[in-house]
Amino acid sequence: MRCVNYEDTMENNNQHIDPIALLPKYFAGEATDEERRQVDEWLTADNSHSKEFDEFSKLWNLTGKAAGKEDINLEEEWKKLESVLHIKQIRIVSFSRIIQIAASVILVSTLAFWGIQISRIKTEKAPAASLSVVTLPDGSLVSLNAGSRISFYKGFGLTHRKINLKGEAFFEVSKDKKLPFQVNTGQAVVKVVGTKFNLKAYKDKPVIKISVTEGTVILYNSRQPEKAATLNAGETGTFDKRLMIISKQPVVDKNDLAWKTKIIDFNNTPLIEVIEVLENTYHYSIIADPHIQNCAITVRFENRSFDSVIKVLKETLDLSVSYRGKQLVIRGKGC
Repeated sequence: MRCVNYEDTMENNNQHIDPIALLPKYFAGEATDEERRQVDEWLTADNSHSKEFDEFSKLWNLTGKAAGKEDINLEEEWKKLESVLHIKQIRIVSFSRIIQIAASVILVSTLAFWGIQISRIKTEKAPAASLSVVTLPDGSLVSLNAGSRISFYKGFGLTHRKINLKGEAFFEVSKDKKLPFQVNTGQAVVKVVGTKFNLKAYKDKPVIKISVTEGTVILYNSRQPEKAATLNAGETGTFDKRLMIISKQPVVDKNDLAWKTKIIDFNNTPLIEVIEVLENTYHYSIIADPHIQNCAITVRFENRSFDSVIKVLKETLDLSVSYRGKQLVIRGKGC
């Protein structure tokens, strides 16, 4: 019978242990003396290991810092992570190694970078074809246009009142001088204490538009907060995303609120502008012949259905209309 040396057996078993899997425990201070010894031996065995160790250390520190932040831009943090890890240039650490390291960090640090942040975010979204009203923890009301959404981190109303918007919403903000209410659209930011305003910030639109109906708001470029515009009730502010310019007008177009109020007022308005208001209010796609787009109309609608509005336009401008699901095609002789 062959005798088995216990020390040899332990050595053979240790050869199958991947020190990379021990690094999370190593940095967390939870590794046993034996595990720390294995990591130290692996670290001195090859110069390339020290570079892997350094990359893991940078990643570990980055996730630790992320865990303590409430306002974190996950996209920006990932870019930082790419920069730290030199993913595009790195030769020593293979891509599979990077994935393995990242997975280990996420698991052992209790999802500090991604999981905790995602669990902190609350999102509210309106259905694709109808409106939705959301009551925020601080008592503020947000009316969301169809398909629009807001998101905010836990602690809203207690430690902060910062919210993100994609699409369009009407805000009725509760007053709280200690915690200003801030809406971030990506490129533009709106800051208020207590007020009512409509904010249109669609990703595919070149302009972000805010219409103030009550109180005062501050509109500024997120990259240049010092260049701000103060808007009072009855004023409209716009932010041109391409030119990075903020402008304001001493009037509020009531049709900006038509999606919420269902009150539409056209005064010698070109059909192309009429179509834009109707699309945003009733959530139909409308296509009109180019030669009728400048035909003007004066009419007022209040709580009218889409079909009844189209019927009036049809009879007034002598148009022909046809439906294709949620799409409407308008033709005419011109004006």
